[in-house]
This record gives sequence, structure tokens and C-alpha cells, in this order.
Amino acid sequence: MIKLKDILKEIELEEGIVKVPQAILAKSKEAFNYIKQNLKSFKIKSSKEWNNPYIDPKFKDYFKFKDLKNQDLIISIGFYNDSNDVGAGRMDTNNDILLINLAYFNPENFPEFLDLLEHELVHAMDPKVRDQRLFGIMYAKKGAEPDGSKLNLSKSGGKSEFETNLDKYYKSPWEFDAFTAPLINNIKFNLQKIQDPNSKQEYIKLINNLLSDIKTKSTEQISNNTKYEKLPWFFSKHKWDAKNSDIVINTYNFELDKIKRWSSEPKLYQRFTKRLGTELT
Repeated sequence: MIKLKDILKEIELEEGIVKVPQAILAKSKEAFNYIKQNLKSFKIKSSKEWNNPYIDPKFKDYFKFKDLKNQDLIISIGFYNDSNDVGAGRMDTNNDILLINLAYFNPENFPEFLDLLEHELVHAMDPKVRDQRLFGIMYAKKGAEPDGSKLNLSKSGGKSEFETNLDKYYKSPWEFDAFTAPLINNIKFNLQKIQDPNSKQEYIKLINNLLSDIKTKSTEQISNNTKYEKLPWFFSKHKWDAKNSDIVINTYNFELDKIKRWSSEPKLYQRFTKRLGTELT
């Protein structure tokens, strides 16, 4: 019988952050602008079914790079339009299509789109996801969907089934990898804006303090703590501008929620902080 831990040892992916090449992420602005210009047409042409996407000729074989096993990846961008679906995107690794749910596409929010593309391209690169045998074994043990509309919301052990599944979803190995990649990149990118070395070290110290505090404090206590009032900007790709403050705060709270969940699993949290520390040194 194939054991999950044996397969994980074979591919040796638990500790390293999955990095989407910057040259690939650089194509996201062109993709965003083209979708924005053709949004009405794409919505008409797209079905509600994610497994029957519309693929514009421009986006056929749009991304070309390597996966973590150094095998060629050729990814198209496809579109569907389903407001009842759980999220803004999916990665179809069987057909190598990055799926964009146009029901959630915001033509005024490029940073959100960039995070989505990075998240899904991490899935595309990840052998844990690409290997159907491995993914099936992992999903049976660790997988969950975050869709509350399809869950029994009754309480069980103090938590609703929805909350339990959402917790399991964020902690699953493949989603953990896909969520940590853009989060760590955002923190790293924003720290690079700080020119003064002493100021940069102070911000790194503040981030480390937050990561320590969140293990014992609630996300609300962290979010409302005045000593961390400048940190929300480090968790977002948005320009440091007052008009973006609301969306930056929302992004910050969303990230704090995930970090809080990871902090309840010592090995998982150690993996996250180790990855972050490696990128910031």
C-alpha cells in the first residue's frame, strides 16, 4: 500500500516555498488589461461551468515555464462565470488551464488579480497537485472545500462544520503552499521599499513580534493593536495610498485569519515562519 508520508519524502517538497518565476508574473498586467477591455464579451462567451471554460485565442498556451520537477509547463487561461462558485479562480491541472471566474473579477483591483494568478500558478507547479494519485491520497486525508453553502452548519465540538472545513482547507498542504507564496512575496516586496537599513530592521522586528503574538492573541487584538498600525501595508500589493486603506485593511485581516489558523499547528507554523525568514534574510 502506498503511504502518504513515503510519497512526500519522495518529492521532498514540505519545506521549500514554491516560487512562480517573476517573468511569468510580469505577464499578469497584460492579461489583466486585456480581460478588463474585453470583460463584457468574455462574460457573454463564458458558461457557468468551470470545466467548460471559454479560452480566448490570446490566452491559449499563455504561460510557459517549468514545474518543480523541472518539466515543461504550458498553461492557458480560461474563463467561466458563476456567482455561486466558492471563489475567484481554479487550477485545472489535468488540462493545464488557469480558470478565472469572471463573476468575481474586479477591473479596478489588479493586485487582487495578481495574487490570484500567483496562487493558482503555484498549484500548477506543485507535484503534490499535478500527481493525481498523490493528490487523491492527500485530499482523502487532508482535503476540504471552503464553501459554506454546501455544508451542514450545525455545531460540532464548539465549531460549525463550515468553520471546521475552512480550517482544514487553509491547512491542507497544497493550499498552504499556494497561500504562503503570495503572502511572503508581498511582505518581501514591501520591505524592499524601505531604504533605511535601521528602519527595515525595525519593521522586520515588528513583523516577528506580530507572528509571536498571534499565537496567543486573537486576530482582533492584533488588528486593533496600535503598535502594528503600519503593518497592514506590508501584507498587500496595493500602492501605499490613503484611498487604498480600506481594501488594505481587509486584506490584512484576511491574512491574519490564515496566519492564526496556521499558528495552531506547530509544525505548519514553523514551516511558514522558516519560509518567511529565509526570504527576508
